[in-house]
Amino acid sequence: MAFVGLVVVPDSGRLFVGQSGTVTAQTFDRDHHLVTGVGVSWASSDTAVAQIVPYGDAVVGVLGKGPGTATIRASSGSAHASVSFKIRVIPVGSVQLVPDTSAAYAGTSRTLTATVIDTFGTTVTDRPITWTSSSPTLATVDENGVVSAHAAGTARIVASSEGKADTAALVILVRPTADWTAATDDWGTYQGNAAHTGYVPAVLDPGVFTLRWQRSIASAGFGLNQAAAGGGRVYVSTNAYFGTQLLVVLNAGTGAQIWHQDFGGIHSVDPPAFADGVVYVATGGHEDSFLRAYDAATGGQVFTAPYENQWSRWQAPVASGGKIYMAGGYYGGLYGFDGAGAQQWFNQIGQYEGFTPAVSNGRVYALTGEVAPQVLVMDAASGARVDSLTDPVLATASYAVGGTPVLGAAHDLLTVQNNTLLSFDLQGRTTAWRVGGSFVGQPSVTDAVVYAQNGLDVDARRESDGGLLWTWRRPAQAALWPAMIVTRNLLFATDGAQTYAVDLAAHLVVWTYPAGGELSLSADGLLLIGQTNGTLTAIGVK
Repeated sequence: MAFVGLVVVPDSGRLFVGQSGTVTAQTFDRDHHLVTGVGVSWASSDTAVAQIVPYGDAVVGVLGKGPGTATIRASSGSAHASVSFKIRVIPVGSVQLVPDTSAAYAGTSRTLTATVIDTFGTTVTDRPITWTSSSPTLATVDENGVVSAHAAGTARIVASSEGKADTAALVILVRPTADWTAATDDWGTYQGNAAHTGYVPAVLDPGVFTLRWQRSIASAGFGLNQAAAGGGRVYVSTNAYFGTQLLVVLNAGTGAQIWHQDFGGIHSVDPPAFADGVVYVATGGHEDSFLRAYDAATGGQVFTAPYENQWSRWQAPVASGGKIYMAGGYYGGLYGFDGAGAQQWFNQIGQYEGFTPAVSNGRVYALTGEVAPQVLVMDAASGARVDSLTDPVLATASYAVGGTPVLGAAHDLLTVQNNTLLSFDLQGRTTAWRVGGSFVGQPSVTDAVVYAQNGLDVDARRESDGGLLWTWRRPAQAALWPAMIVTRNLLFATDGAQTYAVDLAAHLVVWTYPAGGELSLSADGLLLIGQTNGTLTAIGVK
C-alpha cells in the first residue's frame, strides 16, 4: 500500500538546556498500517531554542539550546506533523563560597569565589550572583566578590543566585605594623640559613604585597629550584632531568638578568647557595659532577671542584665560616671544602638523596635511617664523626630520602621520618619527643614553635614537647610543597597552584597569590616563587 499519513512521537516535550531527547516519525498507509523506508525531513522553528541532531530518517535528536518554545516539524511528501518542545534552564541547586572562613586586615581586600551548581550537580557560569555583607560598616563586597575590610570584627558575606545562597565568615584583623629591623641575613641556602629553619625575623604587612616582577627562566616543562638571594641579587637554577640546565642571576629590584651559566644537557643542577659575594652550585650526573663557585656580581669563576655522584640530586650547599658543606658521594655522604674549592674531608653516611646538612657551632649534622632514624654529628673542621643519636622506636627502609635536618633554638634537631615528627635532644643524646600522624615535608621552627604538615593540616606545636597549639587546614585538597616559610606573624605555604599567607595569631589565610612552587623570602623584601613552568615570580612584601 502507498504511504498516505505521518505522525510524530511524542506529541509534546520538555527539556532543560543542555539536555537532549528523541522524536520518532511514523508513516502509515490508508489502512493505518506502518510503512517503513519512507524519507522524512526535519526542521526546528527556532534553532536557538532547540536544535535537531540527525540520527536517521525516522528518528532525530532534539538538543535544548536556550530557554523558550520551539516546534520540531517532520515532513514527507505532502504529509506533515510536528511536536512542541519547551526548553527550560536547569534551576540552581546550590551556591558554594570558597573559602568559608577567611581573614583580612582592615584597609585591605580579599576575593571570595562563589560556585553555582545546578540541580543536576553541574557547575554553571551563566547565572547572576548577588553579593551582600551582613555588616557594611565592617566590610563591603562588590559584584565580583571582592571584599573590602574597613574595621576589626566579623562580617558575614552572602552570595546568592535564584534563591540559593551560601555564607562565608570574614574575620577582620587589625593591620600589622611592618618591622624588618631584625631581618638582615641573606636567604643564603636551603630554607634560608645553615640551620634550615625557614624563619625570617620580620613582621610583614600583607596590605603592601604586590607583584614586583616575573621572569621566564626556562621553557615550560623545566621547573625551578628554590632560589637564593643576597647582595641585591637573586640566584636561581633549573630543575630538569637532562635538558636545560642553567644558573641565572637577576637584579633583585627589577628582575633583569645580570649573568647566567649554561651547563648544557647534563643530568642535573642543584639549588644555589650564596655567601660573602660568592654563589655556589653543584652540578650532577655520574662521573661528571662538580661543586662550582662564581663571583656573584660578575659571574667570574672562583673554582670548580669535582665530587662523586651517582645520578643523585641534593639541596643547596651550606657556606659557613669560609667553608662549604654539601651532600654527595657515589653511595651517599658529606663533603667539606675550603673557600678555594679544595676538598677537606668526606664522610660516608649512607645513600640518601634530596637533603643538605645543617651546620652550627663547628658541627655538621645529617640524617640517615638504614636501621632507624639516626642523627650523625661531624666535626666541621675534620669531618670526623663525633656523635650519633638513634631513635629506638621507629624503623625505616634503606635508600629512602633522609630529609634535611632542622636545628631549633633549644639544642634540638627536628625532622619528619616515617610520617612522624621527631625532636632529638642534642645535649641529652636522646629522642626528646615524637608525634605520630601523617607528617610529611620539611618542618620549620621559630619562637619555640614547630610548624609541620600533618595530612591535610599544618600543625603548630611546642618545640619543647611537641604539644599541639593550633592547626590550619588549607582550603584546597592538593598536597602542599615540602617546605614552608615562617615570619614573626605569618606562615607561607604553597600547594603549587596557590601561595598562602596564614596569620599566626588568627590561624586564618590573610593573603593568596595564584601561583605556587619553591618559596624563598629575601631581606630585600621579595617573596620568590620558583614555579614548575620555569617562571620566577617576585612578590614585593616590604
